[in-house]
Amino acid sequence: MSSDTYMSRAIELASKVDLSRDINPRVGAVIVDANGIVVGEGWHEGSGTAHAEVMAIAQAGSKAAGATLYCTLEPCNAQGKTGPCAQAVIAAGITKVVIGQADPHRAMSGGVKTLQDAGIEVEVGVQEDSATALNASWNFAQLNKRPWVVWKTATTLDGFVAAEDCTSKWITGEPARERVQEIRASVGAILTGTGTVLADDPLLTVRSLPEDKQPLRVIVGDRELPAESQIFAGEKPAIRMSGDLSKVIAELWQTHGVHRVLVEAGSHVSQSLWSANLVDEVYWFQAPVILGSGKPAIGNFGVNTLANASRFPEYQVDRVGLDLLVHFITR
Repeated sequence: MSSDTYMSRAIELASKVDLSRDINPRVGAVIVDANGIVVGEGWHEGSGTAHAEVMAIAQAGSKAAGATLYCTLEPCNAQGKTGPCAQAVIAAGITKVVIGQADPHRAMSGGVKTLQDAGIEVEVGVQEDSATALNASWNFAQLNKRPWVVWKTATTLDGFVAAEDCTSKWITGEPARERVQEIRASVGAILTGTGTVLADDPLLTVRSLPEDKQPLRVIVGDRELPAESQIFAGEKPAIRMSGDLSKVIAELWQTHGVHRVLVEAGSHVSQSLWSANLVDEVYWFQAPVILGSGKPAIGNFGVNTLANASRFPEYQVDRVGLDLLVHFITR
């Protein structure tokens, strides 16, 4: 079989685990002997667990000697919670390593050179696009030093998130709220403002996940909040972060390892987010409702003429119950 076939299997193995709420990337590995027989397979299950290469080597045992390793991501080259995979590959006697994506993590990269210095043949870039797509937001965070930011809003057709009297539950229907649960489950953190906590007293949790697997909940803003607010309940109560929103977003990656964050907030936080050009992806739910006045989804973020308006020609529209969902990437 071809290198593409074995790398496809490694990609399939990496896809077995959802690491959207984990600091580490998804990785798959396959070890193939000289006769083209798969003798070891592995995948990473999250921070602190064995890396894919180590799992595959353990399964292959002595059959790893003289074999070829197919790995979706360059074997790590530094000590983290586990040992460097490059050294494990050398110790196993593997003679060739085929890699999908080079490691963008500066501290962990360098595995290719270490392997080559040990006399191992290395090939990089097999099914690179598919291997890179396994960890789109993780790669983005490595390169941009901040998480990929998803902004979600639910509005009336005329763009309001609440009526004049601040009532907002519920603008959209239950199917839309179920879709929001799926979006929340795909991120490592959910960020909101003190205004939303005071107005709606939200939980901002994922119903399908146990408490220890919930995304980190983050509140920005300086207003006092009642200690009994629902967002402070559970094993992982929300944390408060202060300062410039750009710094807060960056800190989610640099301190907490969050590479994908969902913002569910009112117009003030949303205005700050759009003003700082921090929105990477949008989920905009629109209900067949018209208010005429109320609280807008976004405040003024500096666009004063139509010529300067943000336009997004590539988008997807879905029907979710009675509501519409407009989804697009801003980059």
